Formats: sequence, structure tokens, C-alpha cells
Amino acid sequence: MENASFLQPMPRAAGAWRLADVRPHAPLFNSFWMGGFEGADHRNGHGHALDPNLCNGHRARLDEDYAALAGLGIRVVRESIGWRLFDEGGSASLPALGAQARLAARHGIQVIWSLLHYGWPQRLDPFERPDEFIDAFAAHCARVARVLAGVSGPAAIYQPVNEISFLAWAAGHTGLIHPHLPGEPGRGAQLKRVLVRAALRAIDAIWCEAPGARILHTDPAIHVEPPLGAGPGACAAAARECESQFEAWDMLAGRRAPELGGAPRYLDLLGINYYHNNQWEHGSHARLHWHLQDRRRRPLHQLVSALWQRYQRPLCISETGHVGEGRAQWLDDVAGEAALCHAQGIPLLGLCLYPLIDRPDWQDPEHWHHSGLWDVPGAAAGDLTRRLCQPYAERLQHWLQAFPDHALRFPPPTSGTPMTSLLVFSHLRWDFVYQRPQQLMSRLAAAHPILFIEEPITGAERTWLERYSPCAGVQVLRMHVPGNAPGFADVHMDRMRTLLNQYLEDHGIDEYLLWFYTPMALPLAQDLTPLGSVYDCMDELAAFDFAPPELIAREMALFGQVDLVFTGGRSLYESKRERHADVHCFPSSVDHAHFGRRGLDDHPDQAGLAGPRLGYYGVIDERLDIGLVAALADAHPEWQIVMVGPVVKIDAARLPQRPNLHWMGQRRYDELPAFLAGWDVCLMPFALNASTRFISPTKTLEYLAAGKPVVSTPVRDVAQQYATVVPIAASPAEFVGACEDLLARTPQQRAQFQDEAAQVVAATCWDQTAGAMHVLLERFATHAADDTAQLPVWAAAPQRAPALPMA
Repeated sequence: MENASFLQPMPRAAGAWRLADVRPHAPLFNSFWMGGFEGADHRNGHGHALDPNLCNGHRARLDEDYAALAGLGIRVVRESIGWRLFDEGGSASLPALGAQARLAARHGIQVIWSLLHYGWPQRLDPFERPDEFIDAFAAHCARVARVLAGVSGPAAIYQPVNEISFLAWAAGHTGLIHPHLPGEPGRGAQLKRVLVRAALRAIDAIWCEAPGARILHTDPAIHVEPPLGAGPGACAAAARECESQFEAWDMLAGRRAPELGGAPRYLDLLGINYYHNNQWEHGSHARLHWHLQDRRRRPLHQLVSALWQRYQRPLCISETGHVGEGRAQWLDDVAGEAALCHAQGIPLLGLCLYPLIDRPDWQDPEHWHHSGLWDVPGAAAGDLTRRLCQPYAERLQHWLQAFPDHALRFPPPTSGTPMTSLLVFSHLRWDFVYQRPQQLMSRLAAAHPILFIEEPITGAERTWLERYSPCAGVQVLRMHVPGNAPGFADVHMDRMRTLLNQYLEDHGIDEYLLWFYTPMALPLAQDLTPLGSVYDCMDELAAFDFAPPELIAREMALFGQVDLVFTGGRSLYESKRERHADVHCFPSSVDHAHFGRRGLDDHPDQAGLAGPRLGYYGVIDERLDIGLVAALADAHPEWQIVMVGPVVKIDAARLPQRPNLHWMGQRRYDELPAFLAGWDVCLMPFALNASTRFISPTKTLEYLAAGKPVVSTPVRDVAQQYATVVPIAASPAEFVGACEDLLARTPQQRAQFQDEAAQVVAATCWDQTAGAMHVLLERFATHAADDTAQLPVWAAAPQRAPALPMA
């Protein structure tokens, strides 16, 4: 069974990985995008036998479920044969398995078969009679491989034991697996050794029946963080707990406990099971919450990279998913991390959404997780009809288009050159209102690691650098400096340059682009030598209240030094187009999946308000016509006016107060769709002043994507671009009247409006905008690849590329 090329250790350099280094006679996965059907068949803590594919109808609806996958681009699935269930099925099990395998083949689906998914026949005891247990499992695997080897179609992949480490932990530390009790870690360690032996014997049995078979070993990838302020002992204990995740893989490869029989040939493909709760604090076991963006979390691409460096074996994300409304955003995060792995040359060959069909809880069969690509809302009443989770499916389609199967399936050739970073200088904080910078950078991070450098926090006792990662590929740098001068003031520049230059040196970042959101940061870049530079002019900052007097001069200097200028709207484009040779208009866009959801529950903080409700979200500052908001509330006391957003640069105590006027304060980005769901009319009550002359409100398209009617004052960009679907009101009386008209629309008029709004919204999205910007940035990558090219020095005016047409 030993293949010479496979037995040789893989090259240490990740970029040197080649398909020829692993079993060249056997295929890998047919596609990058994968899915899994829940197959846990153990007895739960109450002793009840589990059969999730019976509960959700998958076993009876194989043809329907496999057919549905084709339309979503999923051509590899994980299925559990289930040793306990297979054994209890008796003589009928083998024919049923063959029929299922042939059905999958007819649909062009490649199957990864799990042969032990937590359950085993009750007659066998891995503790008292381990040899009998191992012999029986090897025989089971041989029977399965014999049947599958006779089925033509995509080659089967075998997973002998699903999650050896997790199963051993669950049996030794928890009450999840009957009849094992919590508090028996010694039994967990004993079971791990038995399961490793069983897996090794199983592989030999499979290879006897199918010599070219590929073998997948899955386990959770985890990160354990010491408590804040912990001493060296607690830090060492956290490191040991984190290191324990490698034990089973080490045993299979013969690195640890060689008496078990492990060897490098047995460690073929590695599967990483990764969920939101895979990271916690040592001792307390408190979760490092993903949804709260705990800064102690370790990015997934770093966990994957650690496995690749340790084992030099091809990998896949063999399970990942989330619950409820978090499914779409979780996929965005994980897919973005997968793209980073791909760009770094790590052979991440697949990403498996798990489960594809929703399932009941192990311990409470009445509770369904709402975690699938398809929900089964009528399961409790016996109705097993599938309902596609639209936001989840839309994000999957986005990633299929952004990173098609041929692009992500295998790592690209690489010479070891890292991705070009983007150093982004911003006057806005990442964790303030989620808007243009966050929308763009979270997407561009798939191709360019982002350093998001905020304006400093003043009043510190000493100069220090805070950093955190809010999403895949983005590192926020927040500099704390002494003194009280606001923003990117000259007095802070020396300290900030020292911190930034040290960070770049410490992290080996020497190829980068500069991206400015504010001209005030220009002096911070004076010592840098970028490959290129961009000014993304999203607002006319000089017109805002309290703008620094030197801002206009710095903007003039910035125009003279950057290679590209982007503007956040048509009015800004008209204002800036003559000031630079290469200006491109990229108006505000929309996150369809986030704002286009239907059927959301009302936000609990407004659920008690009567209707009709009229709402606004966004920054509440000098750009808002506060008098108009008050007039709206006074005109109809029965209307509930909901105002969501932080109050900035104006005195909150002077905001008008009415019984029907509700100031909700700043809210998270993920809360906004729930507020929108409960509004009958959306408001854009902007003042007409110098601050709003050039704005292109992002919320216009977000409101329309939610299917909500909108009323706006005559902001230029809104009036020019969206007047066909957004009534424009120039006075308080007109504004009130427009709201009255929208509330009085008939069902037919509402349906017609939603059709028209959908057409307007469909014309753009942040994905397209970021993609178009990325195309323009590629000129710098071409320039950097030319060894003979003279890189521009930041202190001098760089050579300009030929002007391109306006985007």
C-alpha cells in the first residue's frame, strides 16, 4: 500500500505544494464548495438513539436533496454511513448503501463517507474489549469499501472516524454520549487511543478493497486563550490545552504513541471542523464570542496555516456553519478566511457547509437549530418540506461568483511573494457606523490584507498601539498618544510614524498600497514607499462642522501625490474630476444579502410601538434637519418616528422631544434590518447646507433593498439618481404630504413600487464596486512584478498610469 511519492515528506514551504506530492493515481475533491448531511448516530446523554436523517427526511428524499445541490454549485457532500445504524439495519444495509451511492453518482455528486459518526453497536465495548471493537470496525469498513468500489462515478473518499478528538473528549468530559459520564478524562484518553487504532486498521481494510482510496481525518481546529492578566502558569496551561488538538493527528502519523502503529502514509487529507464556539478562555471555558468580535479570537486562516505548517498535508474545512440570522455573515467570514489561505498558497481544497438540512438538537429533539442551508419549518407537524434560507444561499452564490470553483480548488502557483497589503488611513473608526470603508475593505481583504489605521486616541499616559481584527483579512491599528490635539494633528505625527514603521518592520510588510479616506493623514505617510496610492473621497470633509483649517491644503497636496482618486457619488465626481488625471466615480452601493431579507422579526426595542412607524438610521449630526424631524412628529401625533444612530457634533440635549419621537442611539450594523422590518416609511430628512451638498447617502439603496418606501429632501445625488422611486420634498409640508401619500398606497401600488425599487437596487452592489476597484489596483501588482521597474518614492510625484474611463 505504500506509494513512494506519497510517503516522502511534503516540502516545508507552503508555496511548494504540488498535486504530484499526494497519491497521483487517486482524485481529490470534485469541487471546492461542499456540503454535509448531519449523521451523528450515537445514543445521547439520555440514552436515546439518534437518527437525524430520519428526522429531517433526508434518507427518504435523497433524490430531491441531491438534485437541489446542483443549482447551488455544491458537488461534494459528506454523508454518514453510521456504524450503529448500519449494524442495526442488518442485511438491508449493504443494498441500501449501494443504491444511495449510485443515486449520488447519477447526480454527479462525490461523497465523503463517514464510517463511524460517534455511534457503534451496543454489543461492542471499546474500553473492556478494545481488540474486538477494532476487529469489528475493520470488517465493517471492508464491507462498505467493497460495495462502494463497485459503483462507477465520482470516486468515494473515506473518513474512518469522525472527530476522534471530539468524540474522546465528549465521552470523557461531558454527558453527551451514553452511557459515559462527565469527569472521566482518563477514559477519554483511553478511548482516543482505541479510536486511533481502529482508524488505522480501517484504512488498511479500505485500501485492500480500494487501493487508490483517499482518506480524510477530521477534528476541530481550536484556539484557547489564557485569561486576561494571567501569569506564566495559566498561559502555559492554555498552550497545552491548545496543543491537545493535534494529538489524534499526531498518533495517526506516528509522531506520538508510535506503538499504536501510526505512520505518515495514514495521514492523507486533513479536515477542519470549525464553528463559532471553537475558541474559548482557559479555565473558565468562557467563549471568545464571534458575534461580539472578541479581539482575542485567532483568525481562521492562522489556524489553518498552523496545521499546514505542522503536517504539510492538503486540507479542507470539513464542517462549518452557524445558526439563525448569523448564517450568511458567518459564511462571509469563513469564505474570506479561505480566500486568504488560498492567496498564501495553503492547499485548502474545500469548504463544507454543515449541515445542509436543518437538524434537531442531540439532547432535545424538539429544538431545531435553524442552521441548515435548508430549514424544515414544519418538521414538528410531520411536514418535511425544505425551505431555502435565502440570505445564506445568496451569500453562497456571491462566493461562487467571486471565487469560482476553478480558482479556489487548488492553490495558484506562487513564488513566495506575499499579497500586497493596503494601508488605509481613516478619520472614521471601524467600530463606529458601518459604512463605505467597512463595506469596501471587508471585500478587498480577500486580495489585499488590510491595515486600517484610525485617527489616534488622545489623552494616553504613554504612546502605545492597540490592534484587533474585526473580520477576515482586516487588522485595525488604533494608536494611543499623549496630548489632546484632535485627529491627525501634526503634534502626534512623530509618535504615530514610529508606531506604524515599527509595526510594518515587525510584520515584514514591505510591499503595500496606500489608501486615504482623509487628507489629514498625509504626513503619516511621508517615510513610506508604496507601490501605489489611492484617495477614496467619500465626503467633502472640508464642508463639515469643525473641519481642521489645514484640510483643504492637505487635500491639494494629496491630489498631487496619489495615483488614483475614487469619489463616493456623482456630485463629488463633478467637483473633483478636474483636480486629478485619473478620477473614478463609485457611488454608494448596497449589501443585498444584509438588507434584502424578508420576514424578519421586529426589533424588540421598537416592538411595543404602535403604527404607522416612520424611521431613520444613520449619524445624527449637522447634516440632519432636526426641525424637519420635529415638524413630522407634530403633524401626526399618531405616527411613531424612530431615529436610530449616534449623536455627533451637536448637543444631544437639544434634540426635540415628543411622545411619538424615539431616539434609539447607536446600534450595530446587524441590528438595522430588524429595525427596517418594522417601519412603514423610511426617512432621509437631510438639511440643505454645505455639509450635504456632495453627499450620496448609502441608506438610500439600503432602504430600497428592504422594499421600504422612502422620502428625501432634495439632496442632489438622491434627486438626480433615485427620484423615479423616491419622492423628493423641499419643505416640511411637502415632506409630511409625501409620507401621507406613501402610507395611503394601495396594495397594488406597493407591489409596483417594490418591483421598481428592486430594479434600481439590482443595478449595483458593494461586491461589484469592490471588484471594479480591485481591477484598477491590479496595475500596481503588474508594476511590482517587473523587477526592472523603478518603484515610485512617496516623497516624489509618482509616474501616472494612463487615465481610464470613469467606472
